[in-house]
Amino acid sequence: MMTDSDSIMVSNLKSIFNTALNKTLPLDNGDDKVIDLVFGIANDCLNQDEIASLENKIVLSIGIRLKAEKYMINKINDPLKTMTITGNKTSKLFELFKEEFDGEEDKIKILEQVNLMTPENIHLNSFMYEPILDMSDFHLKDLYSNVRDLA
Repeated sequence: MMTDSDSIMVSNLKSIFNTALNKTLPLDNGDDKVIDLVFGIANDCLNQDEIASLENKIVLSIGIRLKAEKYMINKINDPLKTMTITGNKTSKLFELFKEEFDGEEDKIKILEQVNLMTPENIHLNSFMYEPILDMSDFHLKDLYSNVRDLA
């Protein structure tokens, strides 16, 4: 999670999408925070009985990563350590978390599942989708619920 993730608005993404897609997209929710939309859609996915679509699995995966990172950053509570991490942020936060909270085995187990089940980089690449497609939606929903409940 980047330092400004909580402040990115839908309107901030509009010009990026318009440029990348070479068309103008109408965005009625420009004042909404992107992170709130991700968590809202991920929460909605938990209430769906049918097999999760690829889109829902991607949102759940992103939500899992964001919730896990947010939890670890808040728990570690040391901006000098957490905000200077580059590269594979979730796994580096996880290593810091394990060092500082080695007695919290139940939480470590949940966070370990985050690193195993969700891709670090979620992007538009068919090779990235395959593991998510093969994963049971129950496992993603269960992991999202567990990570959400850590806080």
